[in-house]
Amino acid sequence: MNAIADTGAHGLDAEPNDAIPSTLLTGFADALWRMDENGRVTAGAPTGLGPETAAHWKGRLWLEAVDPADRALAESLWHEASAARGALDASLRLRLDGGAAEPAQLRIVPAGEHDWHGIARRRPDGEGDVHRRLIETIDDGFCTIQMIYDADGQPVNYRFLAVNSAFERQSGFRDAVGRTARELVPDLPRKWLDVYDRITRSGTAERFEEQQEKPRRFFEIYATPIEGPGGSRLAVLFRDVLPRRRAEAELSRSERRLSTLVQSMPQFVWRATAAGRWTWASSQWGAYTGQSGADSRGLGWLRMIHPDDRGRVAAAWAKARERGEFQVEIRIRPAGGEGYRWFHARALPVRDEAGATREWVGTCTDIDEMRQLQARQEVLLAELQHRTRNLLGVVTSVAERTARSARSVADFLPRFRERLLALSRINGLLSQLDRGQRVTFDELIRAELGARGVLDEGGERVVLDGPLGVRLRSATVQTFALAIHELATNAVKYGALSGDAGRLAVRWRLGEPEGGPRRLCVEWIESGTAPPPPVPAAPGRGYGRELIEKALPYQMKARTRYEIGPEGVRCTIDVPVD
Repeated sequence: MNAIADTGAHGLDAEPNDAIPSTLLTGFADALWRMDENGRVTAGAPTGLGPETAAHWKGRLWLEAVDPADRALAESLWHEASAARGALDASLRLRLDGGAAEPAQLRIVPAGEHDWHGIARRRPDGEGDVHRRLIETIDDGFCTIQMIYDADGQPVNYRFLAVNSAFERQSGFRDAVGRTARELVPDLPRKWLDVYDRITRSGTAERFEEQQEKPRRFFEIYATPIEGPGGSRLAVLFRDVLPRRRAEAELSRSERRLSTLVQSMPQFVWRATAAGRWTWASSQWGAYTGQSGADSRGLGWLRMIHPDDRGRVAAAWAKARERGEFQVEIRIRPAGGEGYRWFHARALPVRDEAGATREWVGTCTDIDEMRQLQARQEVLLAELQHRTRNLLGVVTSVAERTARSARSVADFLPRFRERLLALSRINGLLSQLDRGQRVTFDELIRAELGARGVLDEGGERVVLDGPLGVRLRSATVQTFALAIHELATNAVKYGALSGDAGRLAVRWRLGEPEGGPRRLCVEWIESGTAPPPPVPAAPGRGYGRELIEKALPYQMKARTRYEIGPEGVRCTIDVPVD
């Protein structure tokens, strides 16, 4: 615009013949004026006004028409344009007719050596207010900036033309409009100028991230040129993503911890839909079953379950929604397919904020050893009950037989006590055994003779000769032990061990099976003493002989022989041991 002319109250004062009449610009511009180098209006006014109002503009600074909210920006732009004798383009709120400020597009250009021409046009239908309200609704920081170049065309600064409320929250800068970046950040990094200069020169928008040390922030930025390539203004949208990055880093650490925990668990961990279709399985599942993650998805995992257990799995899933949990014991085949192990499978629903089930997360815990222990416990309990019944039967029999042969209560008690102690010794041996073990004959004979104080192994008075570790049947060992007890009792009281000259030899051997179980043959030989006195003088002897000659054959299918010779008792007991 070289010159603008007007012939009346609605335009500029008369100009040379080549001037453009103001009537030509009426309707295109809402204000036309000329001003001096200080910005004071010398001619012109808003179009469409009467002479009185138009005259009111003359002699006043054009900046007085700018809304106070935009005054700082307008002053900065005017100062830069005046210093450079360059054009000023801006979007400002102006009071064009003396009323309320309205958004307008402003352009001021130099005219001659000292004068300036100005033109302003209202934005239609409050366009500026709509844009301002729009950018105020977003949470991201927003600003428009204008690059500032030196005489060589190099970027040296930029000025903030407009900002939204989030700009201050995101950047921490107050009252930025009209101020330059170096006013706010004196040590502004050069990279910001280079990036914005590249965008304005290319006319191409860019998205990038930049870190700010003081204060500590990490910005995600989108900058786009307002004008075409080679312009100077940009719109910048940015947000401080440092809190998000910290949250993401913490989430990543949490996920790594969770992943490490899952991988270190002895259980298999898995995720599934409500129908029991797996969507994911931990590496332990693949390591144990040899099944890949893809093969286990859906209902593929059921291929590793024992066929007899698959029906129970389906039934457990059918009831899972109602019960709020999935729970079943199943057998899972390991890699290689040799045998199965028992596992306890359990899953709980993962619900969203509304309480709806999104998925199920479950585990499979190896309980094979526990089930074996439970089975062993049941066997042991049954064996304990069986032994207890046997023991009570033996005690009852001992009591009855001891009572029949006793002459009085005083005679009954010590003999009954000794027989109970013999039972206690053998049950003590039984209680120390592990599963599958049995009392051996050498343990039994040493325990009984040791209790009598006559066991002198390595000496000549008592000789024990036979293989070690010959196991006896647990169900009948109490009766066998009572028989040995009776033999030892009679030997100490009346037989070979009652005097210093007597000798006792206990020899045993295993006989070869003849179409039946192996048998143990035990010989009890007393010598070096006179025969025991008649039965009336030796109470209790009758019970021992009866036990050997009648009870052992009946209960243990034993073959026995009991003789009293010139030097003492000679007894043979042949019993099955397998």
